[in-house]
Amino acid sequence: MQHSSEWKKLLANPGADGHIVQLYQDDEFFGEAVSEFAAGGFIKDESIIFVATAPHWDILARCLAAKGFDVAELRRRGQLTVLDAHQTLPKFMVNEMPDERVFKGIARATIEKARAGGRYPRVRWWGEMVNVLYVDGNGRASTRLEEFFDDVAHESSIPIFCSFSMDKFDPEIYDGALQNVCRTHAHLIPAENYELHRECVDRAIAEVFAGQEDSLFKGLARSKSWSVPAMPASQALLLWLKDAMPEISDRVIAQARRYERQGKN
Repeated sequence: MQHSSEWKKLLANPGADGHIVQLYQDDEFFGEAVSEFAAGGFIKDESIIFVATAPHWDILARCLAAKGFDVAELRRRGQLTVLDAHQTLPKFMVNEMPDERVFKGIARATIEKARAGGRYPRVRWWGEMVNVLYVDGNGRASTRLEEFFDDVAHESSIPIFCSFSMDKFDPEIYDGALQNVCRTHAHLIPAENYELHRECVDRAIAEVFAGQEDSLFKGLARSKSWSVPAMPASQALLLWLKDAMPEISDRVIAQARRYERQGKN
């Protein structure tokens, strides 16, 4: 689909140590994005690491099979490593926080094993342990673990892809949760349909700021730039607005969500 081509290109070619995050609400977008990331690696004879919850692994296995990949054979020859997120987390959590030394030791060993003695020198990692911590209400640990993952991406020269169960048009996530996600990633994929995202934000801005455009631009001029991570301009605009005009940003974000729901119906 045309509206998904931008993020699909990114996931197919994430760079040597790119750190990418996806916000999702439905299993279809989740499965399509993660399987695209993996497929891009398999095509290039790279090794893939998945750290998934059991229900999400079932979705990913089906998505990969639908793309023509023999999942059992990929696992047999060591090109696909699948770990259980809920079983892996306790191995490095201490007092509800990730232990850096233990985590990085596990990560490095997992990456080295995935390289299969040099048969697959390039490795990609997708996981949702950070999302498990976030959904469980441990945002501090989630952010800290993302920082460790960022270190691993650069130290081991591997691209890392994360998926967060977040509604990009929920005003509550703009109270710090989304900003924390942004600070630990190089690229943000906030939606499946970038064009629809832009249309919803534009309509919400026009409605809330009708006749007050000057105040909008003055506020944005004073706000910090959200140039990192890379993201669609409409998503950066919402983050700018929250920083510059927090008292009305919730109205814009909520209106954008209403327009998105209308657009999907």
